[in-house]
Amino acid sequence: METLIVGERGQITIPKEIRRQLGIEPKQPVQVEVRDNMLCIHPVLAVSLRVFSDTQINDMVQEDTLDYGERERILKKWNH
Repeated sequence: METLIVGERGQITIPKEIRRQLGIEPKQPVQVEVRDNMLCIHPVLAVSLRVFSDTQINDMVQEDTLDYGERERILKKWNH
């Protein structure tokens, strides 16, 4: 168990070994909750998303190298 000091702005520094054990990287979001009067910190998986314009989507469709049957099987698997 580690003892940490809470700074004036409510911040703590998670020790390097604990960050390593939990797989917490710099600038990674974490989830914080109070459970049984204890503070629990959990790493959160962040997924970055990209937004494509209609033109970009049409360009990608034109460049699609999958044959029709393979494309249909993939879309069916994804319920599209």
